[in-house]
Amino acid sequence: MSYQKRQTENVIKHNKKTSKFGIKKLKKLPPVNKNLLIVVLMLVIFGIVAIFSASAPEGVDHYENPLFYPLNHLKFAVVGFFLMFLTSRIHFKNWEKWVMPVSIVTIALIAATLVPGLGKTSYGSSRWLTFLPIQPSEFGKFACVLLMSSALYKAKNVLDPLVIKHFALVALMMLIILVQPNMSIFLLLGITCLAMLTAAGMNLRIFITTAVIAIPCVLYLIMNTEYQRKRVMGWLDPFSDPQGIGYNIIQSWYAISSGGLLGVGIGNSKQKLYYLPFGHTDFIFSVIAEELGFVGISVLVILFLLFINIGFKVAARCEDQFGRLLAFGITFIIGVQAFINMCVASGVFPVTGVTLPMISYGGSSFIVTTAMIGVLLNISRYSAKKERKPYNENKKRPQET
Repeated sequence: MSYQKRQTENVIKHNKKTSKFGIKKLKKLPPVNKNLLIVVLMLVIFGIVAIFSASAPEGVDHYENPLFYPLNHLKFAVVGFFLMFLTSRIHFKNWEKWVMPVSIVTIALIAATLVPGLGKTSYGSSRWLTFLPIQPSEFGKFACVLLMSSALYKAKNVLDPLVIKHFALVALMMLIILVQPNMSIFLLLGITCLAMLTAAGMNLRIFITTAVIAIPCVLYLIMNTEYQRKRVMGWLDPFSDPQGIGYNIIQSWYAISSGGLLGVGIGNSKQKLYYLPFGHTDFIFSVIAEELGFVGISVLVILFLLFINIGFKVAARCEDQFGRLLAFGITFIIGVQAFINMCVASGVFPVTGVTLPMISYGGSSFIVTTAMIGVLLNISRYSAKKERKPYNENKKRPQET
């Protein structure tokens, strides 16, 4: 029996055993990848401890409660883990049917942030909604991965009409995000699209051509946007304006360098006392480095590397092309976001608004990340190691000479 026919029969059998929402009975499901689940739980626990330590002074000052931020984050964690549990039980093939509704709703929510009265401006960007406490551009990460996975596993080449249609939706979503403006998510989605094209077997020449065209365009946009240009200039020479454009990077460097090998101890960071801005969100990595030192951030980096390694193995072992691309995209976008955040805190990249997944405080980012991990866990249920072919005793052996 061919693979395609066997896969079709499996999906038919699966649909008979599931509800209309694609959720199986608890007894019937294969187990998830336990190593992946353990790493995720360790990262989330690590994040809750880090948020408590980094946000306590601000919680006392603004809300007279040092536990305000960690308790709020625990609420996000409850919602996030519920969604992770739910998505881990929905067969990943169902997302292929839901890709267009999910994408259209996401684009509509992102566009709503630009409508007066619906969007809320914060720090010069319209990224939030007045009627929902969410940042819609975070949901764009999952929508982007879904669109790319759904198109690339069916497409015969990059110019396939299905790829072009899905690319158009991704481009529209990225354009709206750019107008907000939210350059960090814009670049994150662009990098993920290129990575997924490469994973799907895109010709290297097309990749290079796309990069050659895209990089000058992005640089042009950055240099012609005042606050983005200031960020780049502050990154290139932060000490030229230590109280202005270079302030965040300099304070982050102070925090990281103060940590040394073992750190100053949990709760003993000085930079979080209103020297380092966004210590519990964008720059939480710096606070961790100060309090836990090189050893602490090494543990954090190892956990993320384990997550990426396991995620890519889940993708490689999945026999279904859609599931393989979906697992790759989810793992890549979470991993590259973590990499960008660490590089920003270390001064390797200019300052952006990208949070550290599963570690930083923030409802939208945490909920979307855990929901995507639930999808990855579901794919791991059907991504077992390929068994060796049984030895055929009747097979003719070569004659001995």
